[in-house]
Amino acid sequence: MGEIKALAFTNANSMEGTIPPEISLLGKSLQSIEVFGQLDLKGTIPTQVGLLTKLTQLILVATNIVGTLPTEFGQLQSLHWLQLVLTPIHGHIPSEIGQLSKLSTFTVGKVDLTGSVPGELYKLPALQSLEVLECPGLETEYSLQEVIQAAKKLRSLMLSSQSNGTVMSIPSGLGKLTELEHLYLVDWTNQGTFPSELGQLTKLTTLVLDGNSISGTLPHEVFELTELTNLNVGSNQLQGTLPPVLFSKLSHLQFIDINGRTGTVPTEVGQLSRLRKLEFQNTNLSGTLPTEILALEKLTSLVVTDTSLSGSIPEELCDRMYQQEVKCYGPPPCKVFRVNTSTTACHGTSLCGCDCGPCKLD
Repeated sequence: MGEIKALAFTNANSMEGTIPPEISLLGKSLQSIEVFGQLDLKGTIPTQVGLLTKLTQLILVATNIVGTLPTEFGQLQSLHWLQLVLTPIHGHIPSEIGQLSKLSTFTVGKVDLTGSVPGELYKLPALQSLEVLECPGLETEYSLQEVIQAAKKLRSLMLSSQSNGTVMSIPSGLGKLTELEHLYLVDWTNQGTFPSELGQLTKLTTLVLDGNSISGTLPHEVFELTELTNLNVGSNQLQGTLPPVLFSKLSHLQFIDINGRTGTVPTEVGQLSRLRKLEFQNTNLSGTLPTEILALEKLTSLVVTDTSLSGSIPEELCDRMYQQEVKCYGPPPCKVFRVNTSTTACHGTSLCGCDCGPCKLD
């Protein structure tokens, strides 16, 4: 069949049928399989895939492949990247995956796998990225504890809890993962406070702790994470005011989503010269947007929902965000609105200006 090194099927080209056992004939040359958006690709993953000893990446996204992961996966000694998303495979993750000594990225999302992630996976010497998202059958709560103990070289950790409403605490020890650059832990229904030990993760650029019912205040240790570009602590129960140091020290921030706060928006928000997206949702923030917000020249999205903010959005900001996203919604009478659109109604906030409606003169 020739020296075929890569097979790629995307939305631009259609693929039907099954993965044939004869794919093993490419064992001496095939290095990459990428399948995206091929819902007509069905059947199971043949055991002969284990003969693809040169394979470095296997990506299956949005397919109708079923069945289980063959134990022969353990023979893919060259595999660096394994990604299985939106594909209805089921059963357990075979422990043989712990034999993939070169595996650096393991991603599963929205699949029907069950049981626990094998502990052997976390001990792989090359593992740098671990993502297990929206897999109701996988026990990610226990996975996180094992990750902290074994996977000290991780650079990216993304886990969503599958506890189905059961209160599961984010375990201690996260501060040991000192190589982390991206940390994403969502929907853990944790009833504790913000883990202050996250301040030890000085290489973090992304911190997402959305939907964890975290209470209390942001610990001052977080403000030492000066490499952060993305801070999302929305859908929690954080209290207290927005500390000015959040904006003055975390100067690399490009995205902020914070809820549950009181007080006003500090004028220091204008110091975030790289900020592209700013969200204040379900907060008790009051007062007006400070004029310093005009200093955010790279801002492309402003979302202000269910807050007590009032006053006007600066006209200059509206002009700058031409055709960019601005949202103001909440209780009646507000909807989503976008600058330069004809459908503009704004609810859930007393802000006016832009397409939130005209400001009334006193």
